[in-house]
Amino acid sequence: MDTTMLSDADTARRRLKRHLISWATGTPLDPPAPAPATGTHTLVLADAAHLDAARAAGLAGPDTLVLVPGLPGEVPDGTAAYDGSLTEPGGEFSNGQDFFLQTHSYAASPFMTVFGPTVVRVFDEDDHAAFLADADRALADGAFPEFLVTSSVLLADPDALGGGQDPADGPALRLYADPDGRVSLSPTGAVLGTVHDSLDTLTARHADLTHGAAGTGRVLPPGTLAPARADRPHLPRYLAAVTALRSLMARGVTGLSVSGFGSRLTPGLAATGAAADLADPGLPIVLHRDHEAYAVAGHRLFALDVRAARALECLLATGGDAAGLVPAEDLARTVALLDRHGIALPLPLPAAA
Repeated sequence: MDTTMLSDADTARRRLKRHLISWATGTPLDPPAPAPATGTHTLVLADAAHLDAARAAGLAGPDTLVLVPGLPGEVPDGTAAYDGSLTEPGGEFSNGQDFFLQTHSYAASPFMTVFGPTVVRVFDEDDHAAFLADADRALADGAFPEFLVTSSVLLADPDALGGGQDPADGPALRLYADPDGRVSLSPTGAVLGTVHDSLDTLTARHADLTHGAAGTGRVLPPGTLAPARADRPHLPRYLAAVTALRSLMARGVTGLSVSGFGSRLTPGLAATGAAADLADPGLPIVLHRDHEAYAVAGHRLFALDVRAARALECLLATGGDAAGLVPAEDLARTVALLDRHGIALPLPLPAAA
């Protein structure tokens, strides 16, 4: 057996997965990669006939992963072949070998079976309404949609839906060219130009758009997202909680409750109405089940004892004024724990133990 060929195929598959995750979600490549000297990080073409124009315009350079419809061995050098679709509800993408990626519409997802890697997209107003209803249900009852927290599922364009403002997203990160050669960040995003436009031109036009329009401008009417987000300041926190639940599910930890969504871990905290954490997606998230508790801070995961989890939950919910809700020694011990792990909370905190 030629192990070199296997190694090369495995490397190509890992690169493809990294780029597809970044392209679908508008998040930086993981692990990070230097910005290409020319072009975007990931370019998906719906028609191979647009490849030459995209290269001539500088949208695709030597370090760009360009996905071109066709069979392996039939596409031009320096590109990756794919079969199927990344942009249609119910579509399936394949690299022509051993990797498959399904695309589901949001509203249909509860009724679909997830067989492997899946991207869930908002394709229309019904999808958007279903997304909002799920977020509201999670806040009221603590019930998160099972399909969305499955470890193999990704929600496309979460910043557009939740009001995030990730500065990494933009034409330098990802582009899509439709069958007519119109270019956008996302298949559902507002058109920025064509495959004949330079990256600088597309970037300038993108700067005039909101993140919402850049991600959903083709499928949602103008003015749809802003009022929905204004009425739901918890949306960014909800999406951060979805990511945390998905991460823990990938580690085999399920059946978790999320602090602030339907309940609190600390007795008496919910009755105070304290909810400062729900408006800040950047704060750590406390999750718990039975006698286990966890905190997710960015990409970091910590196991906590219940006393520390309650103290952290109270600090987050009250904006730092947790006196009387949990013992003072628990607050001090938790602050010291945060200090040891280099987690800085933008809150007035009691002295560490």
